[in-house]
Amino acid sequence: KASSHEIVQVEGVLSGTLAYVLGQVAGGKQKLSEAVKQAKELGYTEPDPRDDLNGMDVARKAVILGRLAGLKGVELEDMEIESLVPEPLRECSVEEFLEKLSEHDDAMAERVAKVEATEGCRLHYAAKVDVVAGKVGVGLLACEASHPFNNAGPDNLVAITTNYYTRPLVVQGAGAGGDVTATGVLADVLQCAYN
Repeated sequence: KASSHEIVQVEGVLSGTLAYVLGQVAGGKQKLSEAVKQAKELGYTEPDPRDDLNGMDVARKAVILGRLAGLKGVELEDMEIESLVPEPLRECSVEEFLEKLSEHDDAMAERVAKVEATEGCRLHYAAKVDVVAGKVGVGLLACEASHPFNNAGPDNLVAITTNYYTRPLVVQGAGAGGDVTATGVLADVLQCAYN
C-alpha cells in the first residue's frame, strides 16, 4: 500500500507439511497415506497430522493475509476451508486415522491425476485472497505449469499480484520441520525480549 500498489490477489502455500505431502503424491510417487506417515516420521506434522490436514493453520494465516491486503471483516467462520481429512476419520484416534487413511488414497490419487492430465499442472494446498471479489478461502488449488507454486518444493511461498505486478511478486522460504520451527520461535522470543 505504501508503494502505491493496489493488491489484486494474494495466493500462498502456507504449510510446509501440506506442500511436502502434496509433493509426494504428485505424479503418483506415493499414496496419500504413505506421504502423511512419512511426513509424521520426519517431524513435519503436528503430533496429530489432522491438525495440518484440516487446513485450519493455513486458514488462520489466510485471515492475516486478507486483513493485510486491506479486506475488512475477514473471519475464519466466513471462509471456505477445504479439509483433507476424510469425514469418517475426523473424530477417531490418531492411530486409527493413520491406519484407515489408506482407504481414501484412491480418491486423492484421482484428484491429482485429473489435474496432472494437463501438462505441467500440479495440485497445491493454498490460501487465496481475492481482493477484487472480497473473498478469502483455503483448499486444493490446481496450478498451471507457469504458476510460481510449481517451483516451491516443500517451501512456503506467497505470490502477490498487484496493479503493477501482473506477474506475481514471490516471497519464498522453508516451511516445515523442527529447525525451521525452532528458529521462528527463537525469533519471536527475542522480539518479545527487545520490546
